[in-house]
Amino acid sequence: MLKRLYVHNYKCLVNLDINIDKNFGLFMGENGSGKTAVFDALYEIQHFIRSGARLDDKLNTSFKSSTLTRWLNEPVQKFELDINGNSGLFKYTLEIEHNLERKLIRVKSEALLFNNQPLYKFSIEEQDGMSISVGRLFNDHQTSNEGIPWASSWFSSALGSIQERHDNKKLSWFKKWLDQLYIIKITPSTLKIEIDTEEAYPERNLSNYAAWLNYWNNENSEGVFLVLTELKKIIKEFKSFKFTQLGLQKILEVKIDKLFYFFNELSDGQQALTILYTIIYCVPENSFICIDEPENFVALPEIQPWFDKLYDQCAERGLQALLISHHPNIINYLASDSGYWFSRENNLTRIQKISAENESGLSVAELVELGWIYDE
Repeated sequence: MLKRLYVHNYKCLVNLDINIDKNFGLFMGENGSGKTAVFDALYEIQHFIRSGARLDDKLNTSFKSSTLTRWLNEPVQKFELDINGNSGLFKYTLEIEHNLERKLIRVKSEALLFNNQPLYKFSIEEQDGMSISVGRLFNDHQTSNEGIPWASSWFSSALGSIQERHDNKKLSWFKKWLDQLYIIKITPSTLKIEIDTEEAYPERNLSNYAAWLNYWNNENSEGVFLVLTELKKIIKEFKSFKFTQLGLQKILEVKIDKLFYFFNELSDGQQALTILYTIIYCVPENSFICIDEPENFVALPEIQPWFDKLYDQCAERGLQALLISHHPNIINYLASDSGYWFSRENNLTRIQKISAENESGLSVAELVELGWIYDE
């Protein structure tokens, strides 16, 4: 479970420190207040480690210089994650350094600790006027205080390339946690129904949903059955999915009544609901789900049952969920128990925990006064 996220010098996020005390959270606030930037930062960290992306690649999309906070004029971006799991606390830190004149982006430092004991450390140090990279890998049992030298690049994360061994199970647990982080903003207009090969991980906009569903159809048929069960309650005469072979590709179709339709012939709302139920029923236990405005394209009577199911899955399967929403009814439903209020003051993003009473943070009464909650 993500317990804390720190971001500095990334878009509008400056010294932003978020502490999360529950497995369900709701981000709310005006447009431009920094909610999506938090999801962007999480996605950048995950992609940087998992993909093996190189910062010196001309096609690189990670930590572009355009993500530096415009008004700071500082060269270093800083990120920290505190994750509770594996009977302890992981702390991941990353510093990205930008040299705008030379158009150079590099890793200044990267570290992963478990209960304050290092698992991996990398830094660029100055020795005799030269920049020297120093990477060290530590085993689970800390048999060496110095660790062992580990070949590390200035331009990529070494964590993604470290293979699992009997003595680095903790580091591997952290990588698995990253594999089970889903950061999503559903965009029906981008969905492709053609499948070249099944895909174990969704694109952020779910454009590869058909290939992702094909993967779960083979790997988690029970989860797909639960998705079908929910869809039969929502879409009149809905029957099943079908993966139709068409040449070298497959095509995702759905059966409604006695006819088959291409998946993209469903309405945007029907596509969105299908994806939302797939997320909560098919992802592995203990996954971390971040969804930007899940209510888009969907009516409140349709999204409310999904929220209830998401709550249930968080409790039953150990899921953690962070949602962004502007919908007043959803804010009414979730704010007092799980809400975080984002605002901008002097360009900086500020975050306050919502509380039922006038404790530290922002009270529900103040949200009512601001017009974000209806006092019914």
